[in-house]
Formats: sequence, structure tokens, C-alpha cells
Amino acid sequence: MAESQGLNASAMILESLRGLVVTSLNHFAEDAWDLNFNFHAADLNTYCSWRLVGNGLVLLGGSDHGQKFGLPEPVDVMAEALRLLNGKAVEEASIDETTADLRIDFAGDMRVDVFNDSGAHEGWTFADKRGLKIVAQGGGQKAIWKPIAPKP
Repeated sequence: MAESQGLNASAMILESLRGLVVTSLNHFAEDAWDLNFNFHAADLNTYCSWRLVGNGLVLLGGSDHGQKFGLPEPVDVMAEALRLLNGKAVEEASIDETTADLRIDFAGDMRVDVFNDSGAHEGWTFADKRGLKIVAQGGGQKAIWKPIAPKP
């Protein structure tokens, strides 16, 4: 493990995600979502608001799940997000240094924005199969656990 001081969380997330695609999205509790990349090579769990932006428009948000909006059927955010992100690889990732909001950019002018919206509660967590874990804490702080490489 390592403390977050001196570590670049944005670069670490990008190193984990670059070139990966979303393979599943699960809604596991109210306001809680799991965005899975390349069959659990990395996972992003959100406990706050998030949205999918494409071509200059907000296309979908976690709060849209189950809403009718005058449509024939309620919105299935999981199915719609997977449709919109289908085959689109991650190109960039960044974390706002003040708020710990997360932005993940995909090919084809698509992005996911995650809003760390509490002064006290964790907003999101990220983990990859190498053992990296990043937690967006309340108030915009970040905690980072990075595996220590074995000495040769």
C-alpha cells in the first residue's frame, strides 16, 4: 500500500483502463453502480451521480434508470449504457484535484462523468486486477492503495 501523497491517481487509472472497453454495468443498490471493464480487469463502483455524455449531449444518467419519460417502456440504464459504449475503448481518464470527480473518455466522443457529491461519504471506488485501489473520499480527498512491486 502507499499513501496518496505524491501519486498521480489520474495517471494510474488511465494506465489501468487505456484500451479497455465496458463489458457490464450492474445496479447493485440505490445510487450504487458497478462499471466493469474487460471482464473484471478493472471495476468502477459509484455511490453518487454519474452521466454518459456523447456528441455534446447528456445521453443518460444513473438517475434515469426505471424512468418512463413518456417512452413506451422505462429506461433500462444498464442496457442503454452498454449499447452506447459498445466496443468503445478508453482513451483518457482524469480526476479533478479539488473534488475527486472522475472523467473517463472513450473513443467516439463518449465519456462517463462521476460526481463525488458528498462532503463525508465515499463517492466512488476503482480497483484493477493488479491490486490498485483508489477511493474518492468525502470532501474531494483520495485514498490510494498501490501494490508494491517485488524486489528482483
